[in-house]
Amino acid sequence: MMKECTISINTPQKMLKGAGIPNTSFVPAYIYRFSIELKNTSSLNKLCSFSSTLGNGVRFLGGINHSGPDNGILKNVNVVEPSTEIGNNNVIVFANNINLSPDSINTITFDMALCDNYTIESTENSGDKIPHKNKINFYGHLICDDYTDSCRASSGACDYEMIVKCDNEYIKKGESTKFYVHCNAGQYSMARSVYLRCILDENIEFIGDSSNIQPRNVYEFNGKTILKWDVGSLQPSESRRIGFMIKAKNDAESGSVIKSKFNSNCISNSEYTQCPISIEYSLTVE
Repeated sequence: MMKECTISINTPQKMLKGAGIPNTSFVPAYIYRFSIELKNTSSLNKLCSFSSTLGNGVRFLGGINHSGPDNGILKNVNVVEPSTEIGNNNVIVFANNINLSPDSINTITFDMALCDNYTIESTENSGDKIPHKNKINFYGHLICDDYTDSCRASSGACDYEMIVKCDNEYIKKGESTKFYVHCNAGQYSMARSVYLRCILDENIEFIGDSSNIQPRNVYEFNGKTILKWDVGSLQPSESRRIGFMIKAKNDAESGSVIKSKFNSNCISNSEYTQCPISIEYSLTVE
């Protein structure tokens, strides 16, 4: 039987650790949005209940909003944080006996952040350190009529994060554009010996002296250009951006996708653990 009412949850792909405090314009708070979508595909009003369990180590930071036709849902939403009285290690968001209108979608969103350690015995941030790249699992359940719909999602915990951006998604032969690589340290520990390597596609040319931080090495290997930077150390919550220009070669084929690979690593100062990250960025030749 097809379920007429369903629940889905949406989390960021990665969460850089930082419990959301302090939330200022000077120190990145690493606050993320979490969303719960409730869908009724039937032609009838439905009385439902839902619950969502956040990953162990995730802190609830408020900022609840609702979008959709059933405004009364928000009044019924409750949040249970880790509590020795209840004995829960996870934040639980739930609402009982809510009305979902026919053919409707209601979405609930709120702020969250990731602590440095797991929660044990209902005490937040008290357990073992959450490893870099470890999965943080989220769950959702919706009860309607005589069935339960369930879903799950996960985020990757990060002590250190690399983000790659570009001025363009499309590029013409002979034209140039700029890559930006953001190297971000979490709130809890210094990132030591930050290293960055970029392998440019064979149809991309590096424009010399275009980087705000000059690479330590630039060389050719198997027709591709390799760039290497020693970024140094990042203090907790520090972000450093490296920008450099590239150009599509004239023999790049129109309609082709040219891919460049970015690799970065560092040592998290609190546990002396490696934090490797790899990203592939694609540009389409017009």
